[in-house]
Amino acid sequence: MDSKTIAIKNKLEPKKLLKVAAFDNSKAVTKPHRHNGYLELVFLSDTSGKHVIDGNESPVRTPCVLIIRKDSVHHWELAVPIAGFVLLVKKSFIDQSLDLEIARMIDEISKSDTIYLQENGIIPVLLELLAQEENKICQEGLFRSLLAKILENTDKMEQSSSISNDLYFRFIELLNTESKIVNNVAYYANLLHTSPQNLSAACKRNANNTASQILAAYIIKEAKRLIFYTNNSIAEIAFSLGFSDKSNFSRYFKRYTAFTPSEFKKQQG
Repeated sequence: MDSKTIAIKNKLEPKKLLKVAAFDNSKAVTKPHRHNGYLELVFLSDTSGKHVIDGNESPVRTPCVLIIRKDSVHHWELAVPIAGFVLLVKKSFIDQSLDLEIARMIDEISKSDTIYLQENGIIPVLLELLAQEENKICQEGLFRSLLAKILENTDKMEQSSSISNDLYFRFIELLNTESKIVNNVAYYANLLHTSPQNLSAACKRNANNTASQILAAYIIKEAKRLIFYTNNSIAEIAFSLGFSDKSNFSRYFKRYTAFTPSEFKKQQG
């Protein structure tokens, strides 16, 4: 399919990072399209039909969650009436969160095109609350609870997945589970039994970022968390993240955030 012919939809206002709305029954049948830089999670509690994403067709059996990654091309044919919610979230919402568990759960959920659930449970309630909430901290708490409930309530025998043991997802899993983040792509490539070049290519293909860029994002997020939540000195934080001295860490931190660690700490205080 020629990418020039694929429509690009943008359902989020420029300054809005997260949005939840009830499913619009007029959108029961859609044509192939992409989204403008955001992840879409579609919770369906009552309908049937099919969902096609990047050429992979999955049956829609409720309750379920459809996962449309930000660069995917998708369309669906659903039977009305349709009951459910549509959640849109920009990458910057996840990047700005100091809760690393949100990013980990997003990575886990994003391995699938469709997640079939055992029951609706509390998921519709969380989505209704998120639809009304404007406070960023409350949004994060509700969003984390929603992701946890989706993963907890998953029927693991019936996942429709186009991505399984890709290098990118195994790399992300290492970053989320290793006790200490190491500022060295070759270190992780060695653990994954591949070359740094192959690892970076997999990251570029899945996330449009190199392995070094992804690793830097994790280091900065961990640094922010340590600055915000602990009483460790900047030098202690630098050492724990594998930097040889405080000045190297400060330059690295400022390169990615425009602030020194000390400036960032003052802002948070």
